Amino acid sequence: AYCWCAAGRGGRGGGSALWTETDEHVGIVLCELLRYPSSDARLYEIKLAVVSLLLNAPREYGDYLYNNGGVEPLVEILAYQTSLVVVERMGGSAEDAAAVVPILLALLRLVESDGSVMKVVKESVFPLDSEITFEQMAAAEVEKGRSEGKVGAKNMAPLDAPRGTLRWRLIRLMTWMDSSVKRSACELLWALCDGNPTQFVLRTGFGNAI
Repeated sequence: AYCWCAAGRGGRGGGSALWTETDEHVGIVLCELLRYPSSDARLYEIKLAVVSLLLNAPREYGDYLYNNGGVEPLVEILAYQTSLVVVERMGGSAEDAAAVVPILLALLRLVESDGSVMKVVKESVFPLDSEITFEQMAAAEVEKGRSEGKVGAKNMAPLDAPRGTLRWRLIRLMTWMDSSVKRSACELLWALCDGNPTQFVLRTGFGNAI
């Protein structure tokens, strides 16, 4: 039932020489664990442990996770953990960092190494059904900047980040007191904006982007 990715068998990255049968078995187990329901607190703790393991996984794991349904559960973990920190406010920066930094860094590693993972995560953070509105607002903002003689976007607030959405929560983390939290959130959003400064400002706001 599991689909082996091209990268692990001599596809892009040339990882076949480094990939072992043990790696393959570990990959299967990790995907299976990520697909478990999150309603059971004990199972969810196991899924968080999987996230920590992915911080040191080979970059080829991106293809593997994508082909075996392991990316969507990671986005669900991101959504829940950011809600826990931003909405429920655990109270201490050390707790905040422990809750969100691992999933932020794991997804950053995956989106930087695999275009398919990037697409899934970006569409989860910036849903397609809101992109038409964003593009219209972005075009108007860029045109406004040109008419005022500005280079790039200078919108102070995010153009489209309704309160409570995943992108709103990630943007809130950009100015978190804990440096590891805000840096991880910024770097993930920067990657999801394709490293494009104008898009980054339009999506997150000039102050946050700075």
